[in-house]
Amino acid sequence: MPIEHIKSFILILLITSSLVLTFALWSDQPNYQMQTEQEDLIDAELDGGVRLTRPEVIKPVEMIRHDERLDEPVGLKSTERMTRFNEALANLSLYNFSKITMNELWYKDERNRFEIVYQTALPSGVIMDLFNVDAETYIPTGDFNRIVFLEGHDLYQILFVNDADDEVIVANAQNYTQNLALFTQVFNAEESPNRYLTFEGTRGSLIYLPETVTKQTKLFAYTELNQEDFINLLFSKPSIVRSAYTYGGDTNYIDGTREMIVDGRGIEFTDPTNEPLDQSERLSSNQLFEEVQSFINTHLGFTFKEPFGYQLSGINQTAATNEVTYTLTYQETPIFYDRDLTEIMVRWHNDSIYQYYHPLIMMLDQRGIGQDTTNIPNAEEVIEILNGPNYQGTAIYDVVLGYRLTEQSDSQGQVYALTPTWYVKGVYGYSPLVLPLEETKGGMAHAMGSN
Repeated sequence: MPIEHIKSFILILLITSSLVLTFALWSDQPNYQMQTEQEDLIDAELDGGVRLTRPEVIKPVEMIRHDERLDEPVGLKSTERMTRFNEALANLSLYNFSKITMNELWYKDERNRFEIVYQTALPSGVIMDLFNVDAETYIPTGDFNRIVFLEGHDLYQILFVNDADDEVIVANAQNYTQNLALFTQVFNAEESPNRYLTFEGTRGSLIYLPETVTKQTKLFAYTELNQEDFINLLFSKPSIVRSAYTYGGDTNYIDGTREMIVDGRGIEFTDPTNEPLDQSERLSSNQLFEEVQSFINTHLGFTFKEPFGYQLSGINQTAATNEVTYTLTYQETPIFYDRDLTEIMVRWHNDSIYQYYHPLIMMLDQRGIGQDTTNIPNAEEVIEILNGPNYQGTAIYDVVLGYRLTEQSDSQGQVYALTPTWYVKGVYGYSPLVLPLEETKGGMAHAMGSN
């Protein structure tokens, strides 16, 4: 074969091989994209977080007993007795639900009764979580923030009352007399029960203020959560997320659509594409609670160490948003102050997340021993303040002896302090009790911030 033919054959072979290799490279590109998508599918969970059931976040702020033989209402103090009382409730079998209109709060005149008071209005669907109720039992729709057990009433045994509504859900219970006797045994076993003074709120309901302030100021160490976990959780493709600093010194993470702002104390995530709320598919308040609770549990979003915890503190639905909030607690007592440190908030639109607020600080071990708070008013003084000029014409829906969280330094480093503080619930939520002017200089009220 002439040498020219051999050279031509080799040249054709080289050109053909080059074309084949080029085609193979282009054909392999879809496999590379799929691999990138697989790498972005990260199953994120928050370090130190736990799952909580619905009953575990539905905790009463007060458990009250009225008895005609007692001069004043009493309440449970010890964790052991509270647990025993909740167990007795869970075993109570309810039936025969209906709804009545209560134009006057006549149940306050019943001298023998038990009351369970919650921090926020709860949907009637949670009755299934708190009591033994057959799955096929009809429960009227509505909300309640206190449960009243009447002793010896002619018509009604159990009332589910919402302070802001005249509609009351009523029910009966099997072996009701025996169960009331069990409730009484639990209260009688409390060696030193809380004793309360009462104040009538704007809506006519009784507000219970503990006579004796036993809470102390305590210091706690803390740890910071990993913000990378939130990036992996909230962005569908974490690998394309970019960060930048804002003028205020915060860090802004964005993937082109979603945004997460981190200020060192908490995260604020927003998906603007999910802001419009589909009015044709509105969830009931009970369904909203279930969806949000499931979302938080999926990534172990309840981040705390006992005796801290989280309580459901709000289910709010408007024409613009669906919102569920949980408040940090210490030994079942709510901790107020600001959203960044003490509140988990979820806005849930169209079956997915729209906005999410979560603290980046998690409280740990107590530092030293607690210190008594000497400048906090007692219950009698609080009632005098509420009846005084500071609250003239002001709506008062609730009064709670909670904790205020503040950051401070001591010889052991940076710590957070829990200080017992009276909080008053009005139209815009809870805010610190406003003391008379002469008491605020250098005292408790002078140190408080807004809620």
